[in-house]
Amino acid sequence: MFRITSIAILVFTGLTVQAQNHVDALRYSQESLWGSARYVSMGGAFGALGANASSPSHNPAGIAVHTNNEFSASLSFIDLETTATYHSSNTFDKNSRSSIPNLNYVSANVFDPEQIGDWSRFNFGIGYNRLEDYNQNIYISSELNENTSSFSDVIYTNANGISFENLNMFRELLAFNTYLIDTLGAVNNYISNANFTNTNQSFNSNQSGSKNEFYISFGSAYQDRLFVGGTIGFPSIEYTERNTIRETNASSSDEISELDGYEYSTSLFASGSGINLKLGLIYKIDESIRYGFAIHTPTYYEINEEYWTSMNTYFMNGTENYSSESYLGFFDYRLTTPFKMINSLSFIINKSAIISVDYELLDYSSSNLNADFYNFTDTNNEIESYYTRTSNLRLGGELRVHPQLSLRGGYAYYGSPFAGNYNDASQEYLTLGAGLKVNQYFFDMALVNMLSEKDTYIYDGASAAAISSTKSQVMLSAGFKF
Repeated sequence: MFRITSIAILVFTGLTVQAQNHVDALRYSQESLWGSARYVSMGGAFGALGANASSPSHNPAGIAVHTNNEFSASLSFIDLETTATYHSSNTFDKNSRSSIPNLNYVSANVFDPEQIGDWSRFNFGIGYNRLEDYNQNIYISSELNENTSSFSDVIYTNANGISFENLNMFRELLAFNTYLIDTLGAVNNYISNANFTNTNQSFNSNQSGSKNEFYISFGSAYQDRLFVGGTIGFPSIEYTERNTIRETNASSSDEISELDGYEYSTSLFASGSGINLKLGLIYKIDESIRYGFAIHTPTYYEINEEYWTSMNTYFMNGTENYSSESYLGFFDYRLTTPFKMINSLSFIINKSAIISVDYELLDYSSSNLNADFYNFTDTNNEIESYYTRTSNLRLGGELRVHPQLSLRGGYAYYGSPFAGNYNDASQEYLTLGAGLKVNQYFFDMALVNMLSEKDTYIYDGASAAAISSTKSQVMLSAGFKF
């Protein structure tokens, strides 16, 4: 068998790799519960407290609360279990990893008010905070009957009526080159060789990467009552995704097709960098009550993507195999993420207990894609249609059971970004932790349990697969004041 491969100019229109679309806008706009161990153990409800390594990336006024120089670092250990329900079949996958979620240095400069006036504290900080983690493995599998549309049916439908020279080079052309589809009579009429009575279908998704932020932060205190601060953030993104769909003949007695099965893989690598500004304040209403407020400007990203696809087919008990790969595609574009506003309130009880709450508001439908040589009007309309305004709630508490020992707990709810009943991708966190102070040194630990549910579609026209994720996380932080 011989197949002619057409040579064409790479264009964006019609790519089947999930790139430069509303999914990307959401992925790079979202942030979850990350930070120092003390911050996380209190559910992230720290906007009115400050003096924490996570403050510059959330409420930068917190840097002005520091009265000593400080250096701190954290470690994170995660187990992520994912269960998928698809056509009444349940599958399971697991991912484990470790990381360094933050490094932080604060220079606290405290002056005598009698010499310098009411603004007696000028602090400076630099560091790094993780904002999001993309590592996840998803495995989906089920047996489809002849009445259920398969991925090969989608390929056949999209190809029919199009000459092979004009087939989508990232999918249908690969199917033609590997004989998943073949011409019948006229060159633009096809047959599908995947004539399975029953089909074993599986889907593997391996995602990795993270969103991190390097920052420079400044803060000042007025009469030790009003704390203000600002952070210039330089976030960066690295994301890799490889998806593979496999379909095989589920009937050993099925002699209609000589095709035993095939697999189709898409690969995406994205990297990007951006800039944003965060401004915040903390006000001591009295010695027991503190109010915090912060705004985050949109982040302006420059993102670079590489993507490619491949297909392999297996005929007649593996005696004939065919492979085809696409060209390597490149695309550069810009992303603007949503504006964010955070209101916070904390209660300090007898200097031995803290109750704190953060309320965060943002609108995912305001995300925007643009590029110099491509019109994203349709994609931006999809963003406005699919996503909506949402809110995140964080609650936390701390109890000092000994001058050197504190116990902590928290809860966080991150609302779904999807409009209407399109999907529910909310996240819930339950957290516990403890902190130990020994002279100028401090050690913190956090335990995190996260639950998340969402629907995913492995290709256009597929039934929804219900994805449930459970994350178990241990975080350790250590630092010293000087």
